[in-house]
Amino acid sequence: MRLLSSILLLTLSSMLVHANIVEITQGVPFVEVEANGKKYKIQREQKEDAYLTNTFALTSRPSPPFFIEPFTVSDGVETYGELEVLDFIAKKKGVFIDARLENWFAKSAIPAAVNIPFKLFLSDTPERSKILKGFGAKKNADIWDFTHAKTILLYCNGAWCGQSPTAIHALIEIGYPKSKMKYYRGGMQSWQLLGLTTIVPEVKK
Repeated sequence: MRLLSSILLLTLSSMLVHANIVEITQGVPFVEVEANGKKYKIQREQKEDAYLTNTFALTSRPSPPFFIEPFTVSDGVETYGELEVLDFIAKKKGVFIDARLENWFAKSAIPAAVNIPFKLFLSDTPERSKILKGFGAKKNADIWDFTHAKTILLYCNGAWCGQSPTAIHALIEIGYPKSKMKYYRGGMQSWQLLGLTTIVPEVKK
């Protein structure tokens, strides 16, 4: 009996040691997502005294170009917070887009994001057409049909970054439905301030 009690005590102690001290929400220590054949475990930094020491610790940046972006990028485009982002990528509700330039993406990114730099949406090029077709859009003559286009969620560096808003406005101009676009305004800065998991992507050269 004493041996059984000791084993149970050791098991309980081990569980407490490995339990998440900092949860995402009550009862949710982590979220598992899958993308590009890989599985990722997204959780918060477990050190209670952790703080940022990288570039996202900065509070101020030169303006222009780094002005504070509106909470709503455009009427009809829903703004997401971290919980909505996690739900979107965990349930694979659409395409999760890191709209930053490649040099930013190469340093760190949110798991499951695909890098499509905002500049690729600005001009009518074969590359943009390929991207839009990958979203499920079809082009009839010179008019895009977005009836079966996927829902897309875009983010960039944070509330002071205009890369994803620029991409969204460019897509609105060519008719992409606002109801099929979501905007994570907090971006990389808010994501890291909450201690959420980031990765260093394998960038194709």
